Amino acid sequence: MKSWKDLEPDRYRLLTKNYTPGRGGRKIRYVVIHHNAGMLSIDQIWQVWQTREASAHYQVTIDGQIGQLVNDSDTAWHAANLLRNQESIGIEHANSGGAAADWPISEKTREEGAHLVAAICRYYGLGRPAWGVNVRPHSETGQTSCPYRLGPNGEYGKAYIARAQYWYDQMGSGTTTSTTPVKETPVTDDQTALLRQIRDNTADCRAMLMTLSAQDMGDANITGPYGGWPQTGGRTRTDTLAAIAAKLGVPGTTDTKEN
Repeated sequence: MKSWKDLEPDRYRLLTKNYTPGRGGRKIRYVVIHHNAGMLSIDQIWQVWQTREASAHYQVTIDGQIGQLVNDSDTAWHAANLLRNQESIGIEHANSGGAAADWPISEKTREEGAHLVAAICRYYGLGRPAWGVNVRPHSETGQTSCPYRLGPNGEYGKAYIARAQYWYDQMGSGTTTSTTPVKETPVTDDQTALLRQIRDNTADCRAMLMTLSAQDMGDANITGPYGGWPQTGGRTRTDTLAAIAAKLGVPGTTDTKEN
């Protein structure tokens, strides 16, 4: 995590589908805990959600890297119904082994996930992390066993929430805030590059547009006596069409350069 205080992840890999923009006027009230049932990287879970109608806000990888796939200000599709989705932040945890190993989760993943829970609770004024209060397992919906060993009754559950409470206390916020801060939506590298290109090319683009307009409109002050294109003998687009029509003998048409 680049900044626990500001909830800045190690990496943004934002989805462009399978989530809902905004939260329908609802406030964030709790965190929902998931496990992948897979040993997935940030890119791999992003790929899964290209074809599967599901998503979560964060992915914690086997080595503890935290990626953000849906902005906190938007609604991820992770918690069974619209209201739960609108009022929660979903955290996915990668497994370090498969079904044969009973879906273990590495200590590093659990530690970083617990720290993220604490940071979210602090940032949004949710209070000290506690199962069933502001931290809930996906299985609470009754439709899944997720997060399995990471849930409140699972092998890792008690230690996980204890670490979340430890980090919450270490971050120095034992009280809730009266207002919910808004986490800024990040600008991706591609968007930044595009904005810079637009900025750098604005003057050139404006000049080209002015020339194009002058050529089409026949502005002799800019483009010469006929205000047109060199390739068409100085004719504008309209004059070129008129010249072709005149050569074909279309009644009522003339070539302006021959008159």
